[in-house]
Amino acid sequence: MENHKGAEVLAEALALITGDRQQSYSHPLDDYQRTVAIFKAVTGIELTVEQGILFMIGVKLSRLAHELETKQWNPENTRDAAGYLGCLQMVREKKNVTAH
Repeated sequence: MENHKGAEVLAEALALITGDRQQSYSHPLDDYQRTVAIFKAVTGIELTVEQGILFMIGVKLSRLAHELETKQWNPENTRDAAGYLGCLQMVREKKNVTAH
């Protein structure tokens, strides 16, 4: 059997975005509608929900780059980046479902 060590980060991300966090914060579309509304109130800049999620992916990519520079490993950043990508897909799918 092939070793899939490392891929468990995807299962962890899935559990986070579809389990307790979604129950706590609601579907990513609803959660990020609130998030980008707050961002607009603070900065005056209007983002789409997708752009808000991409911003969060950017935060995680910055932290991953820092990990490479410092050689300090924090698996949370990889897991969260995967989770944000999953949230982006969930938003796209919900928008397609509700648009019809």
